Amino acid sequence: MTMLCDRPIYIVDTNVIVDYPGIIPGLLENQPEEATIDLTGAHIVIPSAVIRELSSFKKENTERGKTARVVLRWIRETIESNIGNLEDYYRLGAIIEVPDCGQAISILPVHKDFKKCLPFSPSDNDMDGQIILTVLAAKLLMNGKAIDGTVDPSVVAQLHDNRVKLLTNDNGLAIRARERGIITSRFGYKYPAPYTGRRDLCVPKDLFTYFYSEKELDLELWTEYMPGEAPLVANEFISMHLENPRDYPLEFAASGNPYYRHIGRYDKYLDKIVGLRQVSNAPFQVLNDGQAMYAEALLDPDFAAVICTGPAGSGKTYMSTAYGIAACQAMTYMGVAVVPCADFGTLGALPGGLNDKMILDVGPIRNAIRNYLLDTNPHIKKELEKARRNGMLMSLDDYANGDSGRTLNDTVNGYIDMIYRAIFRNIPVEKARGLDFAHEIVLYDEFQDQSPSQADMLIKRIGKGGKIVITGDIRQIHAPYLDENNNGIVYALRELYDSPMVARVSLLEEEVERHDLVKMIASHQAARNPSGRRLR
Repeated sequence: MTMLCDRPIYIVDTNVIVDYPGIIPGLLENQPEEATIDLTGAHIVIPSAVIRELSSFKKENTERGKTARVVLRWIRETIESNIGNLEDYYRLGAIIEVPDCGQAISILPVHKDFKKCLPFSPSDNDMDGQIILTVLAAKLLMNGKAIDGTVDPSVVAQLHDNRVKLLTNDNGLAIRARERGIITSRFGYKYPAPYTGRRDLCVPKDLFTYFYSEKELDLELWTEYMPGEAPLVANEFISMHLENPRDYPLEFAASGNPYYRHIGRYDKYLDKIVGLRQVSNAPFQVLNDGQAMYAEALLDPDFAAVICTGPAGSGKTYMSTAYGIAACQAMTYMGVAVVPCADFGTLGALPGGLNDKMILDVGPIRNAIRNYLLDTNPHIKKELEKARRNGMLMSLDDYANGDSGRTLNDTVNGYIDMIYRAIFRNIPVEKARGLDFAHEIVLYDEFQDQSPSQADMLIKRIGKGGKIVITGDIRQIHAPYLDENNNGIVYALRELYDSPMVARVSLLEEEVERHDLVKMIASHQAARNPSGRRLR
């Protein structure tokens, strides 16, 4: 233990520790990349209110619960190995120096006299208020002010010490703290722009003609014609185009080529760009370049994982669901495990069995099955055509006479239920730990709403002969504390980068196929928000 020294102090909020446990030096074996705030030589203070919140999380069977248990165990072991007295803790003097990084850590408990000395008196159950109280107390202690229960007229002036800052990713707490003159900052890690998995390029006519004819391209020839291009990444897709439309081969039609022969994929094993080999076998209609890349990734048996991002209506969920149905019908896989990733801890509070609880979460998958049936099932297509001619619903007279005849919706819903029971099974996120999805396809929808620690656990659930499909939209994050640099998709992209077993596909705004209205909205959102950052 050493006494308080003149160094910047950062009070750490609970959400920062839960989402970024690496902020505590030595807690993680592999420290993450460069942080958004340089904490070298800083004094990190953990409020006692944070310890209370972590203690309330530790019983959860979630990644948050696991992180809370790890952090609490580390804090206990560290404190027990550094003997200090109560007065040292109250005066912010029980400092634990961390070797090699110049940082120090301490815990600041809050006692009743703090409220007497400070112009702020939160209740004991107001955790955010207790954290604010901790920051204000730390400001006084940094100025050598003894907190003894007396009120000094200059106390307000002393509370403007800018050496004490609050690290929080909670907007509500940040606003309350700012109202009391506290400097707040978000905490995270600096990452490069996410890897998109595709390049859309204008290439020389000779290069295009050669690839279009031979369906493969040596890396040496690619480098010769495209010397300024960055090195290719494993399974990166290249959509080649010509500057002059009149130079395309006569049989080529960019909007209607069923085999998409202008698109290549870098095969890291062969060290060459190869043409698409699987897209012609897709169990659905491929409508654009992005969907051709996605279909190729889904159908290629050598890919253990596929990561697909894109705006609403681009086909992410529909194509993965249709592929899952076709692959299981062909006995390539035993079934499809659906893991909806919008998990905010409410599952146990809902009535009914597991399938009843998850009916809303798996709604997008069931909707994709519905659309797939409307596109491919000949009986339903016949019934749909008949309904269009004769009226889709029963007449009011039928209802009045008690006629309970089946409507087209009844027929379609019956097919959906039958297919879902035969092929799909629901797995909530909190129940996925310890499972091994062998010989199954696993659909992780809305993966941007997973924390990095949850994403790590879910990716590792793949079993022998299995395949995981990760989908989502980084611009549509709904989970608290997550952003475009701190979410499951970004984590998966970093961990699985440049692996020959992984394909990455980005679907673009102009590739939205749901409806012209959706396409217009996606285009407007992209124009207003090119970085992908959402305001929450």
